[in-house]
Amino acid sequence: MAYRTSLDGQQRILDHLAESVFQLSDEEILDEVRESGVDPQEEADRTSVVLRQAVDTWESENERLSNLGHTINPNYWRSGQRSYHNNCLNCGASVSFSTTTQRMEGNALDGSCPDNGYTTKKREASR
Repeated sequence: MAYRTSLDGQQRILDHLAESVFQLSDEEILDEVRESGVDPQEEADRTSVVLRQAVDTWESENERLSNLGHTINPNYWRSGQRSYHNNCLNCGASVSFSTTTQRMEGNALDGSCPDNGYTTKKREASR
């Protein structure tokens, strides 16, 4: 039987891996990348593209929420299982952002914020 880690266990492992990377100097990180046979500049460029795509998606989805009249406090994002969660400050509608799929979901995207008086329809907001 294969060993499986729960989602909480996976998150703890990822947190520990990230912490161990933060403790390394830049030179130590470059040495490890070189030892793996990967060109450090190519890996940096690839990582930059992936992060830029995530940021672009994040900004686009936040603009979509704003166009629907929802107000999301950027400091209130909470980490959950495989995604981050937040709520509209006006109506309480939920929204989540998955870093894996780079998508936002939740009932805040179903339509206009009723507490803001916006009349935008879902179809119009998703363009």
